[in-house]
Amino acid sequence: MSVPQVDLVSLVSRISLLEERQNLLAKYTVNVKRQLERLIERFNTRAELPMLENLQEAIGQLCEKLTYWQQQQHPDWQQNQHPFVDWNGTFDTLDTYESLNGIEAFEMPVMDEELANRWVKLEEAECDVDEQTNTWPEASPESEISFNTAERAISPSAVSKAISTGEFLRQYNEQKRDFTGANLSGINLAGKFLSYDLNLSQANLSQAKLAQANLSGINLSGANLRGAQLSKANLWQTNLKEANLEQADLSHATLKETSLEKANLSKTNLSEANLSQQVNLNGANLSQANLSKANLRQSTLTQADLSQADLSQANLIETHLEGANFQGINLEQAIYNRATVFPQGFDIASTGACLIAPHASLKKANFAGADLNDVDLAKAHLQGANLTSTNLQAADLSEANLSQANLTQANLGSAILLQANLSEANLEEANLEGANLTGADLNGANLKHANLQNTNLAAANLYQANLKQAKPKVDDRTNFSGANLAGANLVGLNLEKVNLSRANLVSANLCGILLQAANLSGANLSFADLAGADLRDANLEKANLKKANLRGVNLNGARLFDTIMPDGTVHE
Repeated sequence: MSVPQVDLVSLVSRISLLEERQNLLAKYTVNVKRQLERLIERFNTRAELPMLENLQEAIGQLCEKLTYWQQQQHPDWQQNQHPFVDWNGTFDTLDTYESLNGIEAFEMPVMDEELANRWVKLEEAECDVDEQTNTWPEASPESEISFNTAERAISPSAVSKAISTGEFLRQYNEQKRDFTGANLSGINLAGKFLSYDLNLSQANLSQAKLAQANLSGINLSGANLRGAQLSKANLWQTNLKEANLEQADLSHATLKETSLEKANLSKTNLSEANLSQQVNLNGANLSQANLSKANLRQSTLTQADLSQADLSQANLIETHLEGANFQGINLEQAIYNRATVFPQGFDIASTGACLIAPHASLKKANFAGADLNDVDLAKAHLQGANLTSTNLQAADLSEANLSQANLTQANLGSAILLQANLSEANLEEANLEGANLTGADLNGANLKHANLQNTNLAAANLYQANLKQAKPKVDDRTNFSGANLAGANLVGLNLEKVNLSRANLVSANLCGILLQAANLSGANLSFADLAGADLRDANLEKANLKKANLRGVNLNGARLFDTIMPDGTVHE
């Protein structure tokens, strides 16, 4: 065959490969997979899961104390005579239950899930910590006056003797759930798991210590929580309508799906609080509140007072702010999209806020830890951006410029990164499970410890990329077909059954890696270091191993038809 003929065959081969890659890219423009994975994500993050996890922990503590009580009251009692339910098994069943109202809990050696959920006993070990009357100062009449109407009178509980922590625990453990209007000022329930049927409406909880407490589903409507410590508290689906939370500390608290309609949050610390998913803040007073880095995604703040509030770096994606008071508001680096509704006539462009949209210019932006799942940032300019621990699950980043971006521990599961520029990006410990990186540029990228399970890297450029120790995360659905892995460090990877057909692995470091039953047909492995690699049953048909280091390689069962061996000979 003449030289022109060889060149022609080579050209035809290259054109064929380009056509195949083009078809592959076109295939992944379909959004069916994206829609399906979005539904799966919503199912996996449903509200019941964290509530069940918290409940299981509280039930475990209850069972331990119940066992201890029975042993103390009945020394001859044996565990094998009255076995307790295995709660891990109980959570996997949906057994029916009878009403247990009025029955003493300690008379029940076996309890079902519903009773545990309705009646979670607090630790008795702390009942004697504060038996004396709490010494917290009573709230002044001025601070107790409702912000909805200045004429509302102070409730009798505001001036009555405060119930001590110990007394509250005693009554709670005796199944009392209605503390409407009770004076619980200064009570210490930090870290406690409280039953969802607890009624604390109109109660005085001023200066209460509730940090890290689980208050999910509790009725706190109209309650006075002025100055309360609620840092990292769980207030999922809690009723705080018209509650007074002035100057309270709610930093890092979870308030998903919570009602805060007409609540007083003036001067409240809500920094990094999660107020996403339809939180109702309509008519709330948030004047001078600290909402820096707070997540207000998909929440409603219609007619809310946000005068002098700090919303720097807050998440306002799909947030409704119609009619809100924005006088003196700080929106520096807050994020929003075209679905965000601002007050009529408000000029968002002059605030320093960042628009999350296709083609957006966000060079070196700081979105660390932000919730950007399912956003559209196609062709956006994010060079050098800080996206550490950012949630970008199912986000569309096709053709986006993410070169030199910091994506350490970012969640890019099921993200669309078609032909995205990730050159020299830091993706260490990033989650790329199910992500589509077809044709992406990962030249010199750091993928150390990254999750590449079911990741599509077909035709991607991974020249000199670091994929070291990603082995626990890679599976046979991961696709490196046609990828450029020249000079890449793949040490520590488990590439068993992985598709590396036609991949460019020139000078790649493959020392000791598992390539059993991998598809390396047509791959270029010239000058690659395969010392000690396991290539049993691998497909190496038409692969190029010229000058590759095969010292100690296991080739048992490998297919070597038309393979170019290290010495340049073609294996028959």
